[in-house]
Amino acid sequence: MESKIKTADGTETFLNEEYNEAYHSTKAGAYTESLLKFVIPCRIDSLSLEKNRIDILDVGFGLGYNVAVAVKVASDKNPEILLDITSIEKDISVFDKIKKLSIPENLKEIYDQILSGRFEKNVYRAEGKNFRLNILFSDARQILRSLKKKFDAVFYDAFSPKVNTEMWTVEIFKAVKELMRQEAILSTYSASLAVRKGLTEAGFKIGLVEPVGRKSYSTVATIKGIIPPLTQKEKNRLENSPYAVPFHDSRNMDLPPYVIKKNWESIVEKNLLTKF
Repeated sequence: MESKIKTADGTETFLNEEYNEAYHSTKAGAYTESLLKFVIPCRIDSLSLEKNRIDILDVGFGLGYNVAVAVKVASDKNPEILLDITSIEKDISVFDKIKKLSIPENLKEIYDQILSGRFEKNVYRAEGKNFRLNILFSDARQILRSLKKKFDAVFYDAFSPKVNTEMWTVEIFKAVKELMRQEAILSTYSASLAVRKGLTEAGFKIGLVEPVGRKSYSTVATIKGIIPPLTQKEKNRLENSPYAVPFHDSRNMDLPPYVIKKNWESIVEKNLLTKF
């Protein structure tokens, strides 16, 4: 049975048994992480004042905090806003977990609307006053190759590169980049050198977001949008660290995760031998 966890800001999350990781940062808090590592860095607050519709790609629906907080922030800024959200998720049992959470009071109405949706084959559809949500349940790599629309923001919230390696490759970042508008921003909690190098190799400009609940800065990426800059220290690490090696998948994005990780480790090992 998967364990429920109370996080630092009082909100709850779960431990995922497949990956042995919590869905959210326990030190930052589930709500706080969604707000400060995803919603605000993707400029959902300011976009809601500039537009009446925001298209969001949510990679890793999880327990729904990123979606719910985005709807709350946007609708508070613009009561007429519509968030058209496409989420990708692997585990259908997340709804059972959500029903066991003590939802923050300011998100309860949004969660009620999310939970009142319906399944149509492998798609879960829900609508609320300010959002339209489609959760696609299938292999994320193949879903990302098949999507056609363009997005204003990407919440990239897969489990960590250590355990969910196939979700952090150059190839998958290129697929996501094809789905983003030029000014769109991708946000992720990851501070991994491999991830940042992969985003750069995929053609993104990357930047840093102030630490929340830990010492490491999280990461934002864009094609031509405005994001915080990289520090000189991080530029040096990306250029010189033997660990600044991106993960690579096959052209069809179908390599097993352990193969992707093994290939990465092989290159890092060679770098370490050369450097030292």
